[in-house]
Amino acid sequence: MRVFDVHVHFGWWEKLGQRDSGDGWLEELAAAASEAGIVKVALIGWPGWGNELVAKALEKLPDLLVGLAMVNLDEDSPKVVQEYYHQGFTGLKLINPARNYDDPAYFRFYERAEALGMPILFHTGVIGGPVDYLVGGDEDAWKAIPQGEAEERLVEDLRNKARLAPYGRSSARMQPIYLDTIATYFPKLYMIGAHLGWPDYMTACAVARWRPRLFFDISGGDVVQRHILEGGYIKREIRPEKLVYGSDCDLRRLKDNVQGWKRAFDELGLSEEEQDLIFYRNAARIFGVEGE
Repeated sequence: MRVFDVHVHFGWWEKLGQRDSGDGWLEELAAAASEAGIVKVALIGWPGWGNELVAKALEKLPDLLVGLAMVNLDEDSPKVVQEYYHQGFTGLKLINPARNYDDPAYFRFYERAEALGMPILFHTGVIGGPVDYLVGGDEDAWKAIPQGEAEERLVEDLRNKARLAPYGRSSARMQPIYLDTIATYFPKLYMIGAHLGWPDYMTACAVARWRPRLFFDISGGDVVQRHILEGGYIKREIRPEKLVYGSDCDLRRLKDNVQGWKRAFDELGLSEEEQDLIFYRNAARIFGVEGE
């Protein structure tokens, strides 16, 4: 079984966005990917020097990686799309806009990406935070629910970060329905909505049903997987032809994540061909990988 993972953030999970987040990580990624049967990885940066780190990683592991440059729709110029293209990036990653994804102010970014054949991975649905109030520290110690003074520091830190960002930043700006507008005006642009629009799965499925080059990934951990399986969305509301595999998880859970989805697909009765579409072929088509 071959796997194309379309959703991997650069660096150690608990240090994402920090300057030392990538120390020794690239080697671990290659080893973890090999063990999990992952032959291609779409590696995501973050604006500025985070994208520079991904560009260097592409030089080190060209056979394994394709690069997704993270773009800030509110602060970057649309010219960065061409700049990242010439730096060797295959596509873009978008998240946390101050306006809705389909605001005309962003159309110049989409127009340039479409012209250059650069797919875009959109975060869709609710954005995560530093604390998980559903599972707490059961998954990772650093997600444990804070108490007392620790909770006070958390909310103060969140308030300070919010004041640095333009008003309007919200999960509400990243609903999957906004991809419908973009797909309508830029029909040649390949797009992936992350997490099947969590928790707006039905809208994600409905939009993907009618838009030729709009796909959704199934990343999001145990909760999103449970929702997708218990909701019975695959083949009833969305075909395997419109889904791609994404991990978006710590390297320590990469192999288990792949195997968990493999077991789920077997239980759903998906054929080998249908599973290959989700695990590899759809992504290979989106990113223009030879031999799909």
